[in-house]
Amino acid sequence: MPAVVRFSAVILCAVIVIIVAIGFYRNAGNAEFRMKGLPASLSKDVIATVDGYERREVEGDAVKYYIKADKATTFADEHQEMENVYLQVFDQQTGGFDEMTARKAIYVPEENKGFKAYFAGDVVIKTRDDLELKTDNLTYDRATETANGEEKIEFSRGNIRGSAIGARVESLNKKVELLREVEIETLAGPEGNTGERLSNIKAGYAMYDQSTEKIELRDGVHIISTSSKAASSVRTADIRSGLANVSLAADANEDRNISDIEFFGDVQVVTVGTDQQQTKITAGYLRYDKPAERFDLRQNVLIVTSSADEPTTIRSGSAIFEQQAGKVVLNDSAEILQKSNYVKGQSIVADLYADNRLKYAVVMGNAYSRQLTPERTTEVTGPELNVSFDDNENMTLANVVGQGRIVVTASNDSEYTKFALAAPNAIRVKFRPQGLLDSMQTDGRTTIDLSVPSTSPDAANKKLIADVVKTTFGNDGRSLAKAEAVGNAELFVEPLKPGPENYKTTVRAKRFDCDFYPGANNVRDCAATGGTNTVRVPTIAREGRGNQTITSNRLDAKFGAASNGIEEFDASGNAKFVELDRNAVADRFAFTSGDEIVRLRGGEPTVWDSQARGKAKEIDWDTKNSKSVLRGAVSTTYFSQKQTNGAAPFGGTEKPVFLTSETAEIDHGAQTALYTGNARAWQDDNYVRGNTLLIRQKEGQFIADGSVQSLLYDVGPTGNSKAAKVPVYASSRKMTYNRSDRSIRYETDVDIRQGSDRIRGAVANVYLDENNELVRSDVERDVVITQPGRKAVGDFAQYVAATETVVMRGNPARIDDVKNGSSQGSQVTVFLRDNRVIGDGRTQQNPTGRVRSVYKVTNE
Repeated sequence: MPAVVRFSAVILCAVIVIIVAIGFYRNAGNAEFRMKGLPASLSKDVIATVDGYERREVEGDAVKYYIKADKATTFADEHQEMENVYLQVFDQQTGGFDEMTARKAIYVPEENKGFKAYFAGDVVIKTRDDLELKTDNLTYDRATETANGEEKIEFSRGNIRGSAIGARVESLNKKVELLREVEIETLAGPEGNTGERLSNIKAGYAMYDQSTEKIELRDGVHIISTSSKAASSVRTADIRSGLANVSLAADANEDRNISDIEFFGDVQVVTVGTDQQQTKITAGYLRYDKPAERFDLRQNVLIVTSSADEPTTIRSGSAIFEQQAGKVVLNDSAEILQKSNYVKGQSIVADLYADNRLKYAVVMGNAYSRQLTPERTTEVTGPELNVSFDDNENMTLANVVGQGRIVVTASNDSEYTKFALAAPNAIRVKFRPQGLLDSMQTDGRTTIDLSVPSTSPDAANKKLIADVVKTTFGNDGRSLAKAEAVGNAELFVEPLKPGPENYKTTVRAKRFDCDFYPGANNVRDCAATGGTNTVRVPTIAREGRGNQTITSNRLDAKFGAASNGIEEFDASGNAKFVELDRNAVADRFAFTSGDEIVRLRGGEPTVWDSQARGKAKEIDWDTKNSKSVLRGAVSTTYFSQKQTNGAAPFGGTEKPVFLTSETAEIDHGAQTALYTGNARAWQDDNYVRGNTLLIRQKEGQFIADGSVQSLLYDVGPTGNSKAAKVPVYASSRKMTYNRSDRSIRYETDVDIRQGSDRIRGAVANVYLDENNELVRSDVERDVVITQPGRKAVGDFAQYVAATETVVMRGNPARIDDVKNGSSQGSQVTVFLRDNRVIGDGRTQQNPTGRVRSVYKVTNE
């Protein structure tokens, strides 16, 4: 195209030369020809004809121009015709010249010194700067300073060559129009001597502006641009559009090459590398920087690169695609789809592999990435996202800057738990080969959500929150293997359905380390450390049940593979369990949700509520059935006799009651307690001992069984109610206390002692008053009463405290007194206060019975 501009200057010089020649030679000639556009009214009257015409114009020593023709003919209207014309126009500065040849030339003068010049037949123009132009028809109009060619024009200069049908040269404006079927080529090497084509331009129309070195193209623009073979990689760009503007730049050899091109309207680009991999581009606008292979694209940009597997598809409102550098910058709703990977955002800056597949991308503004595998979908969102891919198009890294979120969903697995992770500052995702998930790490307060399928009645969603979270995936790359949550960590477990056995659980600790079952993102266990606090809230309120609180130094929560709910808690280090007013502490304990039993171990396991406290080496607290089992050095305390509901046979209502044994079974709902193995209960100095002790608070019963011993009440000594009270000891095989009538029943081998007094029998019923003091006692079968110097035997004995009398019945009843003698009868009454005895021999069965007495007389 620059050559075409220079051609216009040559034409102008040539026409001037012709005019000068005509001014000196007005010879007649008989040659005649007609050219397209030539006026039909030209004169045929020859004035002069000159054969072998030749003219040299010299100014001083310098030649301005030289013209010659085989024949020059001048006509009456002053137009002139020349044959086989040769013209040289010299440059006064360099001495070089431009030259032109044509078979015919016609000069036609016009008014105001205007004229037109017509050249025809093998018109060839060669300029001093090596422009060569060939055509069959050329017209120059002096008035408009334009040259027009209507036939095919071929031109070349240095590394440029081309052709068109019809041309218009505006000398004044330094513009050239190529009117139809335009084709322009640039070749590699100085003056294109390598023959390697670098570009080919085709269009229906072209306009070249010499002042700006720009070419305007329209009507089916088609440009093929090829990088030099000397470049690191050879790539061809095939570009089509409705309009285009081409900018040219000269190199050191004055060769002109395309520097950049602007394309408008339905731009379509196909680039092909040496590997024959294609990249297709469409847009509404394209600015192509050829040396840098840089595409500045706008308006609905679409870039599709092909590979051995699947294409990479790039979309945006605008883009800068640096193909040689392997970079692309996307703006306005940018997105990239590559195989199973997809990224989008307001803008994307990406590095590409040599075949234009995605290598690395920085996504800004509502950034999103998605990775699809046959097993799962991984989605990452955030304000800024950095993703990288290996040369097999597999994602290797996905890092979020700012508040981000990751979601992993199974493609087709009803047993798979949906995984979601969110963090405010950063998320770093690492992948294994083949795009398998490897690990995730976060900065800032992080939340992991595990949404389980509703496959069981106790299925529960999980949420893990901490300042920093790191997750590691299993070998399958689709499910979690480990999760580390550090800093103010919280674990939330929420059942999908409410149920009597289902609890909303919250665990708080400094750190969590969680392991997962293989294959489904289901938590297997979570170890909470650094001081833990757990709260379990029932999903359905029940009487006697409430929120459960667990505190410990460490807590291991174990989850079921099928239910996804917590099946067991293992608390260790200052472990404590609380429900309503019920409490339990130990060095460690295990709690299983299936049976809801708290198994306290280590240290000094202790349970208590507002009524009592229990200690043992081992305690199993059944929170579901409200029962407790204590084993090994059992020690319990009812904080007062009132707390036993009056079931214990002790008198101090505000004083604590203590019980010890080897084992104990307590039913809190039924309000019963069974102590086994060297069991002992006491209040102050009163106590009951036996192999087993059973308390029934609702019934108001206290039962001791096996080697029973007791000290339960005090009575004044015989004959002196004002004297100090003396404890009463009792033993038997079994003892039963009933609150309803405040009675104590001793059974089998009964032996009751107070001071030196002793009563033995098979059964004894003792009745107490509200102060737990003796009212009366009844002893049955094989009754033996002994006192110092006195012994009584019978089948029945009754002691009445108010009168301090003992009534003996038997067959017969007998009293032996060492000092006073003996007495026997069906009934014998001993008045302890008066030291006298009354015998009665009559009974309902024997009304005539008699009393028999033996008295000892003493000499005083």
